[in-house]
Amino acid sequence: MGIFDKLTGSKPVTLNPKSALVLSAITVIAADGVIDEAEINDLAKIVRGDRKSIETAMAVLKANKFPGVIDMVAAVLDEKQKLATLAILCDLAMSDGVLAGEEKQILQMYMDKFGVPEATLKPIIEAIAIKNDFSIFS
Repeated sequence: MGIFDKLTGSKPVTLNPKSALVLSAITVIAADGVIDEAEINDLAKIVRGDRKSIETAMAVLKANKFPGVIDMVAAVLDEKQKLATLAILCDLAMSDGVLAGEEKQILQMYMDKFGVPEATLKPIIEAIAIKNDFSIFS
């Protein structure tokens, strides 16, 4: 806490696993500079009405620079949560049918920081790619 925080009424915001997931999701869906309707709907599914997790994630993002927040997210999640977070982030990034270069870079940053090997993530990405390929129904 900074010396002047008592004067401004601010208090430090602490991430929990759910708000860390939300924070990581926001960094991925905002990576390409556009947050489309599908991505907003997917984020809403993740939080399941938990407005506090969104507020916490936004406060942390506002107070800290990217990519530093990746370290903060990694510090809060256990190994199982990290893998689940990566799967969710991949699904979010691919929900619009396009994996933009910025999204790919951010996903790689999370993968590296979480220490998840490519071999572990590969089957998850393949399943997500199939799930989001609606061209097979045309």
